[in-house]
Amino acid sequence: MRPIFQFDPCSVLTCTSVEVHASNEMRSTISGIIGLSFSFSVGVLLLSLGCALYHNWWPAFVVIFYIVAPIPYSLARRYSETSYSGSNCGLEVALFLTSLLVISAYGFVLVLAHSETITRGALWLLIGADTVMFSTILAYFIVFNDDDDFSY
Repeated sequence: MRPIFQFDPCSVLTCTSVEVHASNEMRSTISGIIGLSFSFSVGVLLLSLGCALYHNWWPAFVVIFYIVAPIPYSLARRYSETSYSGSNCGLEVALFLTSLLVISAYGFVLVLAHSETITRGALWLLIGADTVMFSTILAYFIVFNDDDDFSY
């Protein structure tokens, strides 16, 4: 058996029998993770700027909506039966609750602006943060579609 790495004094260290190939699925998963992490970072940056630049940390409570919003849809996808013949009541209720939480996050920021707790500049930064964060959550469900056949 030949060694994996052999040293030739006339050349640099060469690899002779190890070949590393990443599959297309692995590449798409890694690029999805990189894209989602970048998008998440932009959303957190906008939220932090909206709070820090205007010296008001009340809008940081919108993070609760970011955490709670995907929970109903995640639970419904996990515990629902996949029947393609008709509508799935549990999944539709979960979509309704998720959309209610997303709209409430925007409403929370708008109520803070209406009560003059935050300024208009902070309002626009926070609306941008909401849009980026909820788009990231949506992209997560699109990129990592868990339609595997695993069951207990």
